[in-house]
Amino acid sequence: MRRLSIPEFAIPDFSVLRLICIHSHPALRTFLVSTLCGLILFGAWAPVGRAQASSFAGEDKDVAAPDVAASDVAASDVAASDLAALGAAATDRTAANSPTPRKAFLFPPLPFTAPLVGPVIKKGFPDDIDRWTTAFIPRNLDKLTPIEMPDTDERWIRVDLSEQTVVAYEGDRPIRAFIISSGLPGTPTVTGTFHIRTKVREQTMTGGSRALGNYYYLTNVEWVQYFYADYSFHGTYWHQKFGQPMSHGCLNMTNADAKWLFEWAGPEWDGKTKWYAGSEDNPGTLVIVHE
Repeated sequence: MRRLSIPEFAIPDFSVLRLICIHSHPALRTFLVSTLCGLILFGAWAPVGRAQASSFAGEDKDVAAPDVAASDVAASDVAASDLAALGAAATDRTAANSPTPRKAFLFPPLPFTAPLVGPVIKKGFPDDIDRWTTAFIPRNLDKLTPIEMPDTDERWIRVDLSEQTVVAYEGDRPIRAFIISSGLPGTPTVTGTFHIRTKVREQTMTGGSRALGNYYYLTNVEWVQYFYADYSFHGTYWHQKFGQPMSHGCLNMTNADAKWLFEWAGPEWDGKTKWYAGSEDNPGTLVIVHE
């Protein structure tokens, strides 16, 4: 059986241990060496373990709120600026840890769109096209293109194509305005000074060209007021893009807005005639259309 040989430099310089290791039985010598190595390793790792434990405890102290009641801290012990800084830091940490709120989807008030030059009378109702409106009280008309105002105390209608806006006046006082859709670049709305000549409560409108791709056939177009040739104010149910040119030359309004203008402007409709024309006794309202 081979005897275990242990170099002398591997044994600590303790005389008793040295003698035991050199002259003792091999089995006992192996046991003593193993025990001694274990003690050496334990002594080396114990400080490290204590240091790590202290480090972890320190981290907990940094994170945890101090176990001190607010009433135990005198106001003089903490400066106001320090309190403000602590509050700001806490707010920043809360904001950083809080999930970013999702933006709520806001269904736009239909069919109202910019530009705005006054408060809206009422918002649209997406489930009832007959109640859609773009009407507003015209408090300030500085955005409109300057024009020579007519010298009249009567009712008249102003159409500003650049702002896609119709304004109803009584003399020099604007009483109500609307956002409309005028003619597209290829089919622009006529400009000039006119009078409403014919009113139609409801009709079918057709025109355009199938070959050019601009053919249209629209039934039940309501509250129609012709002021020049085939150009008219009328209700619109086939689009909601008021505030931008959309038509073949007519002035598109919501049904509610076209109805209000139909009933407000002359000639006064008798309530039964299909095509009602103005006359000297019942003249049509002045209309000024400009860029």
